[in-house]
Amino acid sequence: MVSNARLPKTVDGAGFIKFRQEYGESLMTEAEMVAQPGKFADPRNLAAAGIDPLAWYNYDQQTPVSALPDEKTMINKWLTRLNFKTIEIENYLNGVETDWDDIVYQTGLQQDYTVSLSNRKEDFSYYWSMGYADREGVKVGDRYRNLRTRLNLESKVTSFLTVGLNAQFATRLGGYLAADVEQREHNSPFTTNDIDILDSPYRMYPSGDNNTKNPFFDNLYRDRRDIHHDLNANLYAIVKLPFGFEYQMNFTPRYHWYEYMNHESAEHPEWAGDGGRSERKNEKTFNWQVDNILRWKKEFGEDHRVEATFLQNAEKGQWWKTVAQNKLYSPSDILGFHNIGAGTAPSVSSEDTYKTGDALMGRLFYSFKDKYMLTASVRRDGYSAFGSMNPHAVFPAVALGWVFTSEKFMEKTSDWLNYGKLRFSWGQNGNRDIGQYEALAQLNSGAYTYVDPNGNVYLTSQVYINRMPNSSLKWERTASYNIGLDFSLFGDKLSGSMETYMAESNDLLVNRSLPSILGYASVMANLGALTNRGFELSLNANLINRDNFSWNSTGTFSFNRRKIKHLYGDVEEVKDEAGNVIGYKEADDYENQWFIGHDTEQIWDYERDGVWQLGEEEEASKYGNKPGDFKYVDQNGDGVLDTKDKTFQGYKTPRYVWSWRNEFVFFKNLSLSFMMYSHIGQYGTFNRAANTGGMYDRYTIVDIPRWTKDNPTDDYARIGSTNKGNNYVKKTFVRMENITLSYSVPNNLLKKFSVQNMRFSLAVRNPFVITGWDFGDPEGGDTTLRTVNFGVNFTL
Repeated sequence: MVSNARLPKTVDGAGFIKFRQEYGESLMTEAEMVAQPGKFADPRNLAAAGIDPLAWYNYDQQTPVSALPDEKTMINKWLTRLNFKTIEIENYLNGVETDWDDIVYQTGLQQDYTVSLSNRKEDFSYYWSMGYADREGVKVGDRYRNLRTRLNLESKVTSFLTVGLNAQFATRLGGYLAADVEQREHNSPFTTNDIDILDSPYRMYPSGDNNTKNPFFDNLYRDRRDIHHDLNANLYAIVKLPFGFEYQMNFTPRYHWYEYMNHESAEHPEWAGDGGRSERKNEKTFNWQVDNILRWKKEFGEDHRVEATFLQNAEKGQWWKTVAQNKLYSPSDILGFHNIGAGTAPSVSSEDTYKTGDALMGRLFYSFKDKYMLTASVRRDGYSAFGSMNPHAVFPAVALGWVFTSEKFMEKTSDWLNYGKLRFSWGQNGNRDIGQYEALAQLNSGAYTYVDPNGNVYLTSQVYINRMPNSSLKWERTASYNIGLDFSLFGDKLSGSMETYMAESNDLLVNRSLPSILGYASVMANLGALTNRGFELSLNANLINRDNFSWNSTGTFSFNRRKIKHLYGDVEEVKDEAGNVIGYKEADDYENQWFIGHDTEQIWDYERDGVWQLGEEEEASKYGNKPGDFKYVDQNGDGVLDTKDKTFQGYKTPRYVWSWRNEFVFFKNLSLSFMMYSHIGQYGTFNRAANTGGMYDRYTIVDIPRWTKDNPTDDYARIGSTNKGNNYVKKTFVRMENITLSYSVPNNLLKKFSVQNMRFSLAVRNPFVITGWDFGDPEGGDTTLRTVNFGVNFTL
């Protein structure tokens, strides 16, 4: 089963009314507040507040009345001021409320079944499995099914030749239409879900106007087919050669087919003007890779061991897409995408891409007494996406290892230090993560209006180059130094590793914007340098190991510090307070918010300093604010919030990461395990706390606090506030990733039923998260899944 873990709740009926009241009051001036006290208050509470009900009723009457209307009329007046629609007023009077959260979200059922056959003989082995999954999501209507099969074959043809096949095929069946869950915030709790009432005037628009929509309505008029087919395989042959050589050939093809068909019916009131519209899209991807590997292993005496590996690689990838669209069907769109040719406004497009790559690699490993180790390698990679001048790059690497516990001078520590190894490595690797044609010019076309000397206007098309070509574009290169320590202590009860690293990336692949005077919008280029420094620690402890109980614990801890070292080489002036130029520095990239000497994920923005409070009206008005709005620091005190006032603050990525896994085994058959992890120190935006305007018309708000005169909080703004910046909040969390309880049935019980083994398991994923963040999940947003799985595994 799967459910929503930390969904922010929307307000109920009472909360919705209170929200509307406060928003209405936020739109009133001080003079209006004095002249029309309690304008948005419940008329049944006016007397207790000392407000004249008749005067209250006449606030917005064009022709004031002299006699107080009945209670129902007074309530209608009140709800109308709150912008309630007719159906909302009726439901309020009848005590009808709807929880849209419960309607659009569900607890989904997920099923997964796998059956397999396997066998092994001296010269042949096979494994075959088939699986089926049926998974519902947390949104009502969200679902997909998956059919999969796997086949592994290996045959020892002769004493020197082994061939094999590993293949997987899967079909994912989609096309199921999920509820539009965003509409839960558009529909008030005083509307109802009339989707099954065919003659209801509120079936499409629950409030009667087009500012809201039923989350299920559009899907009634959609027909969709969404299918993915994937075939992945690896065919290999291993040949044993004389003198300790071994040759292996791998051929790895991958096929992907995608079918997407969608029709939106002309019977939908909002889509009728299109006369029905359809789309059929077909995509095919074919990638293959060939690896030729030559290995050589040799031992010289008892002390020397040598291993050499050589690789030659080639790869190719192609992708084809065809899209057919049509609308304005005649005489009818009843067949939808099954007869897309019946439309009278066709549109056809296609796109094909092509890429190739190659590699050569050589690696040598040498070990002396398994105490001193040396590994050296060099790799030459090529990729078709780079410029014609630099399609290839060479990346060397070297690593040293020393098992220092094998030295005689360490014999005195053998009672507590069982194993110790120091590692050092230096190496370079490349990044080719760019579009397949980024080094080439990009041609675009568009409409062009031409007026001849006689004043005649012609509409034609023009072709222009949007991106500058770069024939010298090359691989992004990262060089890193690593120092590590592997160890095992106290009779192997505690083991682990520590590693520190320093890496510098040069020739970063950047899509740089260009001045319009050049005639190009951008160019893909190699610019700048970025450094990374970090530390990683992993520990494994066999804390208890007895006949009827054991406890194993594993933990990791890491952090990384990143900094831009160089950018484009441009320079800008450095001025003193008087405006005099006192020097020059390398220019930052303000558009992308990349700054030399800072992390790319460091926040550069206005610094929020609480909320403007009562008594600060005059100062707040300088910035177009009033009490209840978020306050931002005017860093230079010039009375204007602009780029000069932005400052460096926290980081969008975690400063530290740790994980901890524990497994307990009771009586050899019952096991309990859990795994948790934490991200520490990161910040994210939470602009909902600003409670900005625009929600008064039809929205239901998420139930969060807000600033009022009686609740002058510094963490939340007033209803309908004006917000000029971003509100950052700390999103540190500790998540329990999973808890699993399993039981293995004893073999002596299974023998009676000819079963080799059987295991029952109950697992909960994402059962809870500990955080100071209260509105949604600090890592996954509003929709974060919690799953409960029950499994049975057995072998016959």
